[in-house]
Amino acid sequence: MEKSLKEVQSRKEFIEMRSSSKLTVDLRYATKNNFMRKNVYGVFNKAYLHENAALKLSQAIAYLNQSKPGYKLIIFDALRPRSAQYKLWEHVVGTEQEKYVANPVSGSMHNYGFALDLSVLDEQGLELDMGTVFDAFTELSQPQLETQFLKQGLISQKHVDNRLILREAMTQAGFIQLPHEWWHFDALPKSDVKKLYKIVE
Repeated sequence: MEKSLKEVQSRKEFIEMRSSSKLTVDLRYATKNNFMRKNVYGVFNKAYLHENAALKLSQAIAYLNQSKPGYKLIIFDALRPRSAQYKLWEHVVGTEQEKYVANPVSGSMHNYGFALDLSVLDEQGLELDMGTVFDAFTELSQPQLETQFLKQGLISQKHVDNRLILREAMTQAGFIQLPHEWWHFDALPKSDVKKLYKIVE
């Protein structure tokens, strides 16, 4: 991870996202609080984004600040080096969770600094209840299945409303919601990113 950190720090297009009065950074893969239950990132313990994604994030922050005063975004993951992607992939390959983790051979949008995993904190600094925790790799996490699960009583209207607070802030800023993870948003279409930008190893 040290090599990856040096690469990111040497490339001027990447910006570090830091906690502030309007944003909290809680990089889960730099802790044991994640689905692998171990620190995957090591020294790579800061949240970076490509400058184009960072600009859109600032717009999302401004929108949330206006629409829900006192609320703020919390970042769980941002730029993820491909070397870390291999570790996540090795953990899920051959399991039901495999579909939730991009194959490092083709790369994840996180590997380019164009993806964010995040949620929302209320006025008391508590995470909004989204029906599942971050990186709960189950069907209940999938935005595309919300209507079905709402009808079945497996998630509540409050869960959907909370997800919409996050989704509206992000999509109005130009982010694209991943259909099977309520927490994941891409700053640009994957095909554009892979064509125009360099992956972080």
